[in-house]
Amino acid sequence: MKKLTSLLIALLITVACLACFPGCSTNYYKKYKTEIDTEMRGAFNFFWNEAALDESKPTYGLIVDRWPKHSDYASIASVGFGLTAYVIGVEEGWVTKDEAQTRSLKTLQTLLALQTNGTDVTYEGCFAHFISTSTGERYGKCEISTVDTAIMLCGALTAGQYFGGKVEQTANQIYANVNWKAYERKKGTKSYISMGYNPDSDKILSNWDWYAEQLMIYVLGAGSPAAEYRLDDKTYYDFTRETGRYGDGDSFIYSWFGSIFTYQFSHAWINFNGIVDRNGTDWFENSVNASIAAYEYCRDRKDKSKTFAEGGWGLTACDAPGGYNGNLGATPRGWQPDPSYYAIEGTVAPAGAIGSVVFTPKESLKALKYYQTIRHINGEYGLTDSYNLDKDFYATDCIGIDKGISLLMLANFKSDAVWEIFMKNDSVKLGLDNLGFRAK
Repeated sequence: MKKLTSLLIALLITVACLACFPGCSTNYYKKYKTEIDTEMRGAFNFFWNEAALDESKPTYGLIVDRWPKHSDYASIASVGFGLTAYVIGVEEGWVTKDEAQTRSLKTLQTLLALQTNGTDVTYEGCFAHFISTSTGERYGKCEISTVDTAIMLCGALTAGQYFGGKVEQTANQIYANVNWKAYERKKGTKSYISMGYNPDSDKILSNWDWYAEQLMIYVLGAGSPAAEYRLDDKTYYDFTRETGRYGDGDSFIYSWFGSIFTYQFSHAWINFNGIVDRNGTDWFENSVNASIAAYEYCRDRKDKSKTFAEGGWGLTACDAPGGYNGNLGATPRGWQPDPSYYAIEGTVAPAGAIGSVVFTPKESLKALKYYQTIRHINGEYGLTDSYNLDKDFYATDCIGIDKGISLLMLANFKSDAVWEIFMKNDSVKLGLDNLGFRAK
């Protein structure tokens, strides 16, 4: 019966992958082909060019967190987006399959070596958020991060599924080494997954107890090839789900800061379109509603911000005039410090709108076209991180996770490229099955 259930969900996932998401049409691609291809190629070049390629160091393949500033440390999440970018690069004809396969294998071999070398760059298989690109050591006092490790694993599994052979074997070994159970924490009758571990204090960090970008953790944890490390469905069903709406829009489960990336990251790999969990939650529709709310929030405040008035939307974590700001987001949201807070911060990251292209294609592609007319934020790797017209601020850096979500979502919009590959993975199918997902 279990085998039959697994086969059934695999069939349902395949059908969902072939289903057309709202607005996905060749007409949209034809209309915005130049804009889409330009941003995709620029984002791919970021990952291809900004990887550490010195084979004499223990850091081959690690990809910088941001460029050109602070290029001395890598982001483990940036590596995950990069491994997926290499697959997209082959499909688009930007690099040969042999080139991308070799790069991917060597990168995964680096990760496996770091994972098993016994230093504080890993804990129970999860990786440090940031890693020195010269030494391979944990960068500064950063944490070991469950969600950033999950992003890396999604990239590793995508590369493994695509290239097969040693790439797949190495990716699966890294995945199997992650002890998800070590990060499970009880709070009363509820079970949560920790956000990570602090090697300096030897303490597990606070929990993923509210909806955000972490859905991929539950799918990967529930489908782990190591049965002893596998999560049951309790951590997935126990985290807080608060629903709200913006204005007269449809309600949705909202995140703590309301940052639009929280409704996007897991969806870059996992195609939730057409499937629901045991409670009937449709995460794809949830992100559609959240993206519409994010768009309308900025449109309704055109008189308060030139950034919004000129066409920018999609508030999300990004570089801002006062430095990197992870608190940016639209209502509804869990964290409500001051209602006036939202009206006074007009910084927009292009990745916010672009990353929702599979949810709000019309609004996202219109924004992409507009962003590419702003000379100050167009550079070597496509659009830079952010801008604020009210404060005459234009970010000069590209940030890996923002380039990554833009590239992957545009690829999914264009051809379902990442979804088709990732959703074929047996562990992903098992994870969704164990969490109780079924056809809508």
